[in-house]
Amino acid sequence: MVWHIVKKDWRLLWPLVTALAVLDGLLAWTRFSAGHFFNGLPIVPGSLLQLLAAATVITLLVHQDPIPGVCQDWLVRPVSRRDMFLAKLLFAVLFVQGPWWTSDLLQGLANGFPSGQSAAAATECAVWVLVTLTLPVLAFAALTATTTETLVAMLGVFAAMLGSVIVRSLLGATSPTALTGFAWIPSLVRQVVMLAAAFAVLILQYRRRRTRTARALFAAALLIGLCAPQLPWRAALRLDQVLTASSPVDRGIVVAFAPDAGRFHLAPGQRIDDIVEKPGFGAADVAAENQRRRAEGARTVSMPVRVSGITPGWRLLADRIEVRLIDRGGHIVHQGTGNDFELRAASPETTHHQGIRVPGAVFARVQSDPLDLELEYSFTLFRAGPTYALPARDGDQRMPGVGWCETRVNDAGTHVRFQCLQPGERPSCLAIVLEHAPTHARNPEVSLCVPDYSTYPGHVLPDALSRFGGALPFYDPSGLAAYPVGGSQLADAQVVVTAFEPIEHLVRRVRIPAVRLQDWEPLAR
Repeated sequence: MVWHIVKKDWRLLWPLVTALAVLDGLLAWTRFSAGHFFNGLPIVPGSLLQLLAAATVITLLVHQDPIPGVCQDWLVRPVSRRDMFLAKLLFAVLFVQGPWWTSDLLQGLANGFPSGQSAAAATECAVWVLVTLTLPVLAFAALTATTTETLVAMLGVFAAMLGSVIVRSLLGATSPTALTGFAWIPSLVRQVVMLAAAFAVLILQYRRRRTRTARALFAAALLIGLCAPQLPWRAALRLDQVLTASSPVDRGIVVAFAPDAGRFHLAPGQRIDDIVEKPGFGAADVAAENQRRRAEGARTVSMPVRVSGITPGWRLLADRIEVRLIDRGGHIVHQGTGNDFELRAASPETTHHQGIRVPGAVFARVQSDPLDLELEYSFTLFRAGPTYALPARDGDQRMPGVGWCETRVNDAGTHVRFQCLQPGERPSCLAIVLEHAPTHARNPEVSLCVPDYSTYPGHVLPDALSRFGGALPFYDPSGLAAYPVGGSQLADAQVVVTAFEPIEHLVRRVRIPAVRLQDWEPLAR
């Protein structure tokens, strides 16, 4: 009976299924043709169109035999409700996800990656599509009887999502794990809640036809899912330890106040609390965030801390830095987070100036008062892996564990662009540096660390291939920065790539008594 229902749905929906397959193929071909350097190719809109088209086909598939109501002929025919559900699920997997999986596989093969690696990446992506799209949409569509009802319900869901964003913005609430390697924890919580709700809805609808109960359950799961990003930081850390079966190891890393290092000296044109462009945070995002920070009127102090016990060449990254300023009476006068901290150890002992942004009103009130400063670092230690090198001009190399990478000088003649393709997940952390091979002179290192500590592979957007890269400056038109490796040396220059693997999470606390904020403001040169 299952196959008979599948064939019936195919006869009714084959034009839409064909159009979806063509869309999958066109998007895959467009991404393949773009190669490593997209040149403004709108990846995200195409991916969202693909998701919307797949969700539409799945919804129409369920509505061929809707659940709510009593006017459906399949209810009076000898059709098992279990067979009906299995037929809908089989159709979605074969004819909605099947072409998607095939296009992902062909992209990997067309880019020269091994068939096993390409198939594994396509399968991981397909599993995530099944869990995060197919099953939830099947359940959502089972709650409605018509397309109009589905559209109204979707508008309600979008309104709830938009409302949650507006409320968080008005309250100034941000996700504690956002832009950290632990962002997968609240994401997983949300996905587990929605998947459990989807299973419950499908059971309630296809076995009991309890539409009101199923709708209430789905709404409750949606509300919990919207709250998941606000999962507290310490709860996320504990869940990571449980889900990854990891336990802290004392590696002897020590962080301590180092007043002998003195105050931080700004380079010409440098702003200590400005953020820089990095993967997932482009130039427009950087400009907007830096403008917002300047408008706040906050003052930045820079506290020297000494880090010892790191193996040279390894990397220490602070996923979160919690800051507390406490007055003589024991009252907290400011509580917030510190500026980014990412350190690649050149020796077992390294000094780092930790930037701390203090609201302008607070700084003006307590700048000359002795305060106790507490810093709590949530670190991840990265072990150095393989190192590769490819020419700075038109380099092309396949690097095991990194991907297929190319280099190109940008049109303005100021940067070397570095871009890679890799089936499946991208490396969690890379460092690239422009080096003049004959003299070994090097420009400042550029970090491409986008930590993801999840042990569950697979992603949905835009496909099964990860695309990542960065830019290596060698010329500053403003003249503020001078680089050891300039444009005239690019013919003999190479991009040195080092992969890093996260091996341990650790927490370190530093307490600095009786510090005066005005004594630790950065000095301009």
